[in-house]
Amino acid sequence: MKDVPSEVPAHIPAPMHGEWRAIVEDLKSRQMLTESMYGTVDSYVLALWNMRRAQEALDLHGPLIDGGKGILKQNPAATMLGKAQGTVTRLAAELGLTPASRSRPKMKGEGGDDDWQSAWLFDV
Repeated sequence: MKDVPSEVPAHIPAPMHGEWRAIVEDLKSRQMLTESMYGTVDSYVLALWNMRRAQEALDLHGPLIDGGKGILKQNPAATMLGKAQGTVTRLAAELGLTPASRSRPKMKGEGGDDDWQSAWLFDV
């Protein structure tokens, strides 16, 4: 198992550094951290950041905005929020961050070194 990098990647926004570190440490403690998982962690953290930013925009401007000539249209942040929420939900399950995904033995870090690979397969 590789040591956790001491530095968060530069493309991760500063307010999300703690989240990135927490996820990487959690994966490491469950013996699930591999080099190839860093991209998924990055994607999860960036989607979470986008979700928060979209919600801030909705809170500030509301769900409808002036589309010109007094016609209201959906705030584009609503679409961004929905897409980011879907990504966060999917990647959280893949990373074993949800209660349901954590209940699976392979997401708890039980088993041998090769068991992490089968954790990504669909349950049948």
